Amino acid sequence: MNEQKPNERVRLHAATAVLAAVWFGWLLLSGGWNPLPPRLDHSLDLVLGLAAVVACWLVAVQGWAVFPHTLSMERLIMGALFFSAGALFSWSTVWSFTATGVSAALFALAARLTLAAGFLFLFSRPDEVMERHSGQRWQAFLAAFAYTAVIGLFIHMVATVGAEDGTSRWRLWWQVGTGVTGLLDVAAGVLVWRRWRQGGSSSLLYWPPACLLFALGQALLLVGDGSRLWGPLYEMAGFLYVVRAMYAETVEKPYTELKQREQQLEMMANALGEGLLMVNRDGRIVWMNPAAGRLIGAAPSEAKGKPLFSFVSLARPDGAAWDWKQLRRVVKRLKSGEVIRVEEEPFRRRDGVCLPVGYTLAPVMENGTLTGLVAVLRDMTEKKEKERLEREREQLDFEMSLAANMQRSLLQASAAADLPSYVDIGVLSVPARVLSGDFYHFAVHQRSVSVGIADVSGKGIPAAMIMTLMKFILDRTVHYGTQPHVYLDLLNRFAYDYTEPSMFVTMVVGNYNEKTHAFSYACAGHEPALLYKAKTKQCVPLRAKGCALGLFPQFSFETQSVVLEPGDFVLLYTDGVTEKRNAEIDDGFSVLASMLARVNLDQPAAQIVHELYEQIRAYHRYEQKDDQTLLLLRRR
Repeated sequence: MNEQKPNERVRLHAATAVLAAVWFGWLLLSGGWNPLPPRLDHSLDLVLGLAAVVACWLVAVQGWAVFPHTLSMERLIMGALFFSAGALFSWSTVWSFTATGVSAALFALAARLTLAAGFLFLFSRPDEVMERHSGQRWQAFLAAFAYTAVIGLFIHMVATVGAEDGTSRWRLWWQVGTGVTGLLDVAAGVLVWRRWRQGGSSSLLYWPPACLLFALGQALLLVGDGSRLWGPLYEMAGFLYVVRAMYAETVEKPYTELKQREQQLEMMANALGEGLLMVNRDGRIVWMNPAAGRLIGAAPSEAKGKPLFSFVSLARPDGAAWDWKQLRRVVKRLKSGEVIRVEEEPFRRRDGVCLPVGYTLAPVMENGTLTGLVAVLRDMTEKKEKERLEREREQLDFEMSLAANMQRSLLQASAAADLPSYVDIGVLSVPARVLSGDFYHFAVHQRSVSVGIADVSGKGIPAAMIMTLMKFILDRTVHYGTQPHVYLDLLNRFAYDYTEPSMFVTMVVGNYNEKTHAFSYACAGHEPALLYKAKTKQCVPLRAKGCALGLFPQFSFETQSVVLEPGDFVLLYTDGVTEKRNAEIDDGFSVLASMLARVNLDQPAAQIVHELYEQIRAYHRYEQKDDQTLLLLRRR
């Protein structure tokens, strides 16, 4: 049985409450309409009293039965409360056969007042889960029995005194008690409504109309005359709501929660990437999820109730199927309660497909007897493929590291050259990945020093291969007295002939002459070199006409020159030094000049380059996106 939606229940209970209130108003205006003959009033009171007794004992028995499963303090107190009310209503029914009926009325009043006060107490505080101890139910119900005995003795004494005096003093007590009971019922109804609004169980929705019906019933009992017929009827309707609320809480709610949990577990099992199936002691499939169906090659509906080994068979490493001796050994281990885990084993389906499968077999035991097993199946195909790819990746990483070492050795061969006393050179190159697309060059001649820096488009292996070839050619073509633009002409023809059309190289080469102190340079679409003037402490860009290498078969590069004073230096760099991804930068040269202003320039060239690199790292927020290379040549 599915639980109704809360909004529908609210509307239904609201309609019931409105109807009860309208009928109550009509009864007051009509003076208490009573269609029954007077001789039936007593019989009807007796029947309604017995119904109240039955309702109270039903709730009490329910509270006694469900407490060990819920350990709810509210359920325990509720059961004890209705135990007391049922006992008091029972005494009221017994005493209703007497001539005066005083005791019957007072016992009924005590039962109603007990329920109203108990409701107010229970709904004014949150429910708590009690710790499991023996005798908790007995203690609660014995306390309820003692309370009932004390109240019964008190009522008997009051009724006896009232009868001896021959007065109606007891009636005043009854009227006051009935009015107080109605007010307590209203307060309890408000409290339980607030608890539901704060996120309580949907079964709480039955309590506000029940409390309202109890309160209206008390009001009709106070009116008297014909309305006294309707007071017990309202009260009986309230008891029906209470019984319905307890049924919803103890039967419908657990059943609904159980169904929801089953649905959630089934959804979780169906969402698992691993196959999950249950097999009974005869080896027949009881249940499995879709992932298990894909592994054994059958739909769950098709496989249910059929032997597992009619769909699959286990195979030994040599490909032969298992024999019965091996299966008996597995069953023997399962009977002992052992959980069997196998990392990988060939798994041959009925359609002939063989898969590597890892599985776990967990026995299902009842009273020490194996009644079935739960199997978790894992397709190891993807794992084996990942292992293969991992091995290939490790091999590739090893080869890349060898290539990176060769690349570093190639660059360091230039850096190992002995420098003449008239220049100071510092160089630093940091790849964005294992291999770099940047390279630098400097060589010492008889009366001059040549330098160069280049950036191959892209990164990784293709750029590194082009970088290695260009570096090799540059090292073999630089000669004393050759103008820089001649180097670029040679390299451009090579790049155009032997590189992909989508690739190109930007480059700056220069030559410093000891005799004339002139630094001649040529540029192939590269960032302008930076000239630092020691006397004025100014940075000047060195630009020359030229396009990137490899774009055109021939291009007329030009050579420019500038004289270096003592302390002046030229800084060559690649665009990875100043370029920021996803950011607009108007002038990378100005950015580099501003960073250079924060560096101590009185240090050797190597120290200047390393300190400048720290400024570059901070500028990029320590996230390197491109190869970065710096080369500084300073006249001593």
